[in-house]
Amino acid sequence: MTTRHDRTEKPDTMTYLPAITRRLAVAGLLASTAAAGAQAPRRRLPDTETTRAAGLSAWLTDPTSRYAHAVLGDAIEAGGFAVEQAGRQFHVTLPEEAVFEDRRVRLADIDGDGRPEAIVVKSYLRRGAALAVYRIGPDGITPLAESAPIGIPNRWLNPVGVADFTGDGRPLIAAVITPHIAGSLRLYRLEGGTLAEVARLDGVTNHIIGSRDLDLARITDIDGGGRPEIVLPALDRLSLTAVSFAGGRGRIVARVAVPRPIVRLEPMNGGAAVVHLQDRSTVTLALRRG
Repeated sequence: MTTRHDRTEKPDTMTYLPAITRRLAVAGLLASTAAAGAQAPRRRLPDTETTRAAGLSAWLTDPTSRYAHAVLGDAIEAGGFAVEQAGRQFHVTLPEEAVFEDRRVRLADIDGDGRPEAIVVKSYLRRGAALAVYRIGPDGITPLAESAPIGIPNRWLNPVGVADFTGDGRPLIAAVITPHIAGSLRLYRLEGGTLAEVARLDGVTNHIIGSRDLDLARITDIDGGGRPEIVLPALDRLSLTAVSFAGGRGRIVARVAVPRPIVRLEPMNGGAAVVHLQDRSTVTLALRRG
């Protein structure tokens, strides 16, 4: 399938489930450029999650309305994020040209040094979303790498997670680019100061536009073969698929149809998937290769 970016991602409440609105009076609250270092606490994004790993805690900060996309249910995004380690807080604050269009800071080791990096969706006001990775050191946070932005405003991506998806022993970041348009599942590898795309498969999704749920995809080993698959809906959400990137090529290895669009996917362990459908029913699906 060919990736297309030919319509604006805006919530359609007639088609999609309504999102829980996180409105906040933020007049005059615009993040400014600042160096990352130990600082006083900052105002949290209203619906940010706190993630924890290896003695670190991270969350999004500095609410701002300067990017009116509303892909997550409203027009309030983050102008920065904070990481706490050993009782000290360190902050990243974006310039006016970008926001963190996200609800969480993911903590995962992608450079092999045994310490987590911070992974977050960074959206440029004029160039759309990119994956951004920051190194967390003992004295502060520094930019490590970014993927290329999608290229135009109001285009978003939703990360899936980090794992050795291809079997070559190196961690890769999986994300769905424009999950409401083309639904392009892509893998990225750290190469110097960039995140380089190494594989893709189009026609799937891991988000419903306007929803605050970022977890419509799961990483699991569906058949006990020792290599993770990515389980997520097809783009129309009328089937659940398992995608393998073993050997570096993306392919659908299992697919189960459902009678109504999928709206939620429970955490998985193996090939049994519990999904919630748009008619409020719940079904259990067995994903098997072939």
